[in-house]
This record gives sequence, structure tokens and C-alpha cells, in this order.
Amino acid sequence: MGGAEVRKSSPARMIRPPELLPVTVTTNGTIKLTSFDRGCVKVPVTVLLVFEHMGREATDKIKRALSQALVHYYPFAGRIIISSSGAVDGDEFSIRCTGDGVEFLTASMDCSLKEAKILDESSCGKINPLRNELAILYPFGSYGSEDDPLLSVQVTEFSCGGLVLGVSWSHAIAAAAGMAQFLAAVGELARGSPSPSVVPVRWDDVVSRLEPWPSPMLQAMLACPETQGLELTANLDITIPSALIKCVKADYLSCGGFDGQPCTVFEVVVAVVWRCHIRATMSNNNPGNPAYLSFASNMRKYVGAKDGYYGNCGADRLISGATRSSVAEAGFLDLIKMIKRAKDQLPDNDQLMQGLRDRYDLMHVTSWRNVGFEQVDFGGGAPARVMFHGREGGTPPVPICIMNPACKGMDGVNLLLVTAKEHVDAILGELAKHT
Repeated sequence: MGGAEVRKSSPARMIRPPELLPVTVTTNGTIKLTSFDRGCVKVPVTVLLVFEHMGREATDKIKRALSQALVHYYPFAGRIIISSSGAVDGDEFSIRCTGDGVEFLTASMDCSLKEAKILDESSCGKINPLRNELAILYPFGSYGSEDDPLLSVQVTEFSCGGLVLGVSWSHAIAAAAGMAQFLAAVGELARGSPSPSVVPVRWDDVVSRLEPWPSPMLQAMLACPETQGLELTANLDITIPSALIKCVKADYLSCGGFDGQPCTVFEVVVAVVWRCHIRATMSNNNPGNPAYLSFASNMRKYVGAKDGYYGNCGADRLISGATRSSVAEAGFLDLIKMIKRAKDQLPDNDQLMQGLRDRYDLMHVTSWRNVGFEQVDFGGGAPARVMFHGREGGTPPVPICIMNPACKGMDGVNLLLVTAKEHVDAILGELAKHT
């Protein structure tokens, strides 16, 4: 990179809507968070969208479109408020639609995207440290005070004409699919559309009445407050090659599949990463520990949520009944069948998680493939790459695997794996056997 550094404007400014729509959700301008939202109040999420060809006025265009989008998505410009009065079970959280605005920061680099190695597709390696400078990052668990903005945006321009859009937001206000919907709306407005093509909905009576499905991640935090000396502070950039995925899918079909159905790309990638991670982290004193795998599932269509709803409405599916040694010794096809069975049921997680001995016995997987980030367009075309990102040292409750969207020229499925530094070399070694 030739010593190039990210030069940031200081301080960040607040972008507000040019006018606020009348707030009709409640008489006092607040939106009560649902049972799905409340568990996400202290969870920040960051996505990086890399665009290769943008004009010189791209940053100003995005800034104007962002302001216009806040007219339609006005809750993003508000703040989380916490009240203990009237709460049935602990604190009550709401979004106050204050119009305070979203945080916006501009930055630049005297090098190209190629020179900065932003577009490099990793087969197996550590995260490019430059990514930490491309977004306004918040540590896991320390986010969610009444002063924190619900959305922070950084635009970093490169000498080649490309840019990186770094977006950090409170998971309480939007799921990943909801944020992709919002950014698509910003793109439409930047391209000259008078209004978003999807009418946004933040309050849905159907979703608000639902009790949350049990969360294995939350139960892991409650059941195992310590991680037995391991710190989940290493982020790995991994790509599972298309050749491996096609090979496993072909083997699965040749063996008759599961109920006559082929396996999916998601199922293959989960099986590969889960087994490699178990093998790399299994020690002589824990092969008999139970091995759990949870993965996020979008429940909007299942519960009948309104079109355009961008709040949280998801359930964690749980795979249980195996030990670390049985997963380590299993074939990919057997693991895929376990994953398929988990998709068809919502188990009694309270009972199943009683055997959890260590947070490291549970891995959580979520997929951003096909949620819409790969289609965001501010006028220069779709992003060349989309990446989940989190600051190292954020210490999530359990090992996490996030599958990134498929983008230009990608030969496989790219993902970010959050794990312990002590096991990085072993994990990369296991993955190298297959990739």
C-alpha cells in the first residue's frame, strides 16, 4: 500500500431528514421494540460495501440520498430509550423518533482499491487490518446507550475512483435484510427515483404480538459466563471454493440425498466450517463435550409479517445430540443431514442447552447471501464485494460464522469466522486440507 493511510474528516457530522413525516405509530413519537428487537439493543453490526467505479460526486450524492431516505425511514434518525417503568420483565426499550440524525464521516486514501488489497478474495487468511479504518466501529456489548446513533455511515474514497461504504447500525432497529432494504432505497434515491420502490414498515402488529423463539446464543451466555480462558478475538477471512461445494453436492445426490432433496450451498459450507472448527479446537479433555450448532432463520414469511418490514423477526435453529468427537469424525454428508433435520423443527432449547459446558462448544452461523446487499446501486453499479466486519477483540458470546453475499468474480463462498487466537493456525490448517 506504499504507506497510504486513511484520512478521515473530523468530526463526523449528523445527517438529518430534510423534513420529518408525521409519526403516527404512537402519540408520543415512539416505537416500542418487539421481543425480537430487545435482545439486540447492545449488538452493533457492520457491513462494508466495495464499489469499483463511482464518480467524483458520489459521496455528495450518497449524503443527499441518505437524508432523503430518512424521511421514509425516520426511525433510523432517532435514539433508543430505556424505561423500567411499566416493563413487565426488566427494562422496556423503545425507539424515540427524535430526528437527531445518523452519523456520517468522509475519508480518503491515496491509493487504489487494488493497491489496498480491498478486493482480494482470500482462500484462507487473516483480515486485512485496513478494514478497521473503513467504518465507524462499536465494540460488541458496549453499544446501545441513549446517546448512541442508531446508524453510522463512512464513505472512503480511493484514488482509482472506487469507494468503500462502511455502515454500522444497531441490530435492534434493523435486521441484515432490513438494512439491505434501506441501502437499496438510498441507492434508488441517489439514482433519481422520487421515492423508494419498497414502502418501509417498522411497526407490525403481527410481529409485535409474537413471543421470541429461544436463542441458543443467549442461553450460551447465561449457561457459561466464562469461556475457560479462551478469548474469541480473531477474525478470519475464508473462502470455501466452488469446486469443493460442487463435489460435496454431487456426492450427496449420488447417495440419494435426504428425502429425495439435494443439499444447498449453505448446508455444504456449514458442514465444512463446523467440522474443521471442531477438529481444530478439540483437545484431549473435551472430546465428549456436546457439540451445538445454531443458525439464524428469517421468519417474516412464516409469521406473515408485512411486506417492507425491516425490524427483527428471526429464529435460531439448533443442532444438538452430538459430541465434539462425533462431529470431528463425521462425514460431510452426515453433517448435512443433521442440518436439514434442524431446519424442519424448533426444539426445546431450554432442555437441550443444559449440557453446554463451554461457550466454545457452540458455533453460530448466519448467512447474508441473497438478503439484498449485493444489489445496492448508487449509480455506479452493484458492489464488487460485500463483507461483514467486526473489530477484533469485540468478544462475541460464541464462535460466529457470517457468510458474505456472492459478488463479482467470486469463486466460492466467502465468510468471516470469529474464533480464538490460540486456534487460528490449527483452523487454517484444517481448512487447507479441503480448500
